[in-house]
Amino acid sequence: MSSAPSRAAVRPVVLALSPPAAGLSRDAGSPCLERLGGSRLIERLRTTLLGAGLPEPLVIAHAQAAGQLRAVLEGRCTVLTAEDRAAALRLALEHAEEELLLVHDAERALTPAQTVHDVLDALAPEVDAVVPVVALTDSVKEVRPEGLRNIDRTTLAGLQSPRLLRRALLGRLLDAHRAAGAPTAPQGRGPARAAGFDEIHAALEVGAAVRTVPGSHAGFAVVDRLSLWQAQISLGLARDTSHRHGLARRG
Repeated sequence: MSSAPSRAAVRPVVLALSPPAAGLSRDAGSPCLERLGGSRLIERLRTTLLGAGLPEPLVIAHAQAAGQLRAVLEGRCTVLTAEDRAAALRLALEHAEEELLLVHDAERALTPAQTVHDVLDALAPEVDAVVPVVALTDSVKEVRPEGLRNIDRTTLAGLQSPRLLRRALLGRLLDAHRAAGAPTAPQGRGPARAAGFDEIHAALEVGAAVRTVPGSHAGFAVVDRLSLWQAQISLGLARDTSHRHGLARRG
């Protein structure tokens, strides 16, 4: 039985850790600062979270983007800096008092409000975390010494945002990550991508109860020129003309 938390008991945490990408605005320190239809992606995401009845999000970014984010958000959100995902989530625990954290990747700014509501409504006493997922449609192979092996895609799913986690669970996962001596972002190579630590993967590894809800095709990550074009199409700001160049349409 669902036991949806009070929205005031949940602290949204927005992670703006993706580095700038070729094809996006030269002055944008993060993809979430890109303009789309008159507003920036980070502003769209903030509006979605507030529209779901949640308090102002805590925004954690890499140093290259923090100043720009503070200027764009005009002091409405606290903006902190971190080198990688694990460090960012540790900061979130230090600065948020709520027992539930809703972790959202800033580049997934077009995630619909319904997905946010579904994640929050899926929490139950026996559930430790909730994450939206979408079916995997790309062909996936397992690499073995003797060659490639097909993997049944029906057993796989892609993880999206937001992820709802209990504070105690997230703290245990981060402590274990630190104790294992996991490497942090390489110095001098810019902001880290989110691949070093994933809170849902870590939760599954320790046997936590992770519930899934249907994700949305609008919840993809906008991180480069191609995904920005896809976002423009999804909002009706551009037309898909790929068929003119002999490219197959996806169903």
